[in-house]
Amino acid sequence: MTNDAYWRLLRRALSAVAALLLPLLLLWGCQTTMVPTNQPLPQNARGLPVYSGGYALLPMLQHPQGEVVFIMAFSGGGKRSAAFAHGVLRGLRQIPVVEDGRTRSLLDELDYVAAVSGGSFPAMHYGLYRDKSFETFPSEFLKVDINAYIFGTYLLPWNWEWLVNPFYGTNDRMAEVYDRLMFHGATYADLLRRGLPVVSVDATDIANGIPFSFTQPYFDLICSDLSSFPVARAVAASNGFPVLFSPITLISHTPDCRGVRPPTAAPAEWAETPDELSRRALLARTADRYLDPERTQYVHLLDGGISDNLALRGVANGGIALDDTTDTFRRIALKTRRVLVLSVDGQSAADPAISKQRVVTGLSQIFGAVSGTQIDAYSFETMILTASELRQLVDSLRKVRCSQARVIEGHDCADVRGALVHISLSSILDPQERQRLQAIPTGLTIPYEDVDQLVSSGEHLVQQNETIRGLISDLGGPAVAVAVQARPRLAPK
Repeated sequence: MTNDAYWRLLRRALSAVAALLLPLLLLWGCQTTMVPTNQPLPQNARGLPVYSGGYALLPMLQHPQGEVVFIMAFSGGGKRSAAFAHGVLRGLRQIPVVEDGRTRSLLDELDYVAAVSGGSFPAMHYGLYRDKSFETFPSEFLKVDINAYIFGTYLLPWNWEWLVNPFYGTNDRMAEVYDRLMFHGATYADLLRRGLPVVSVDATDIANGIPFSFTQPYFDLICSDLSSFPVARAVAASNGFPVLFSPITLISHTPDCRGVRPPTAAPAEWAETPDELSRRALLARTADRYLDPERTQYVHLLDGGISDNLALRGVANGGIALDDTTDTFRRIALKTRRVLVLSVDGQSAADPAISKQRVVTGLSQIFGAVSGTQIDAYSFETMILTASELRQLVDSLRKVRCSQARVIEGHDCADVRGALVHISLSSILDPQERQRLQAIPTGLTIPYEDVDQLVSSGEHLVQQNETIRGLISDLGGPAVAVAVQARPRLAPK
């Protein structure tokens, strides 16, 4: 090789290296992206935290919308779950509820939506935009190629700040994408102004392996104010699939609270019980862990499906921690005659081929097994816990009502019923349609025709559900003054 050829080859090699390094050097020099952080709670004149209730179910339910307490939970499962849940929301608009001579849709009765992973998109979109969501959610999310933005995060050099900025991760970038596409700078203060339903987006605290809900009671545990937090970051945290995305991180401001325990936290004395299986003790010990500034300085959050893919654990924990002696509970009880907990499950079926293979090497099969089969096994236990807590809640409502009077607003005080309804892709009767929709991979981009079919299936299944219609069918019946009968026991669902 001549000297000229050698130098030409060297110059080309250096040019190639420079082309690769230049974007990184520019990013290293700029690092201009400011990641929004959670803010501390406001303080009073004495420097003590102001716990004001904020974005949470009980403070916002002080004046119930009707005689039905209606709670929904949207599972994980990527865009497959998002489209299915959106369809269920659409279907609820067509189910009439007659109360006191007036007719409303069952969707108008909705008080609370818990959601994880893919289910957090339709939940948050509806929470912000209400009926407008039915017009815009398909074009803003369901039929948008979100995977292209994920690939762009890793493949396009101008999106590589996460490589050089230790405080900016891949999921911080995705939060910006979700905000630009759907949420447009909205914060929890905007949600609070919208009123009921409360939307609880749940992620997983990876240090403790437990669900963490984006509601004010959870933020109280880290002495933080949820109202200024961007909703897009909550959704990104709930969708942060491990390895693919970095955690969304919250800062604990507990030193600012000077040891003042939030009124929403499980009482400290619950942790002292000798019963190792006490769920109340577990809630109290979890609260103690967050409230200790030495033990928790940061909360790192990833996909909510890791700890609870049905989004029902928070609902069940709320029932465990419920104090039925408060004035708030009493006001709710005197109005409530029906409790509906609707679990909307877009999880796919387990892959039967794995049990027939000697070697499993495909990443898609491995990820599917980890995020599907194992999650489903845990979800069954979650359903059992939720059903148990629902039965206890119905009993508490009857107890409070009948301690007030034998007849309340013309109805037997014991006329309180509840139902836990599970609507899933496995509920689809047509075997070919069921198999095809369950086989849709968990991801954030799916074909348009699959989106339409999932929406249609969710809409149809909820409208045809006999348990739901049976629960609310007699709300508009004649009011009668009768003696209190023996309280019926709620049959397990």
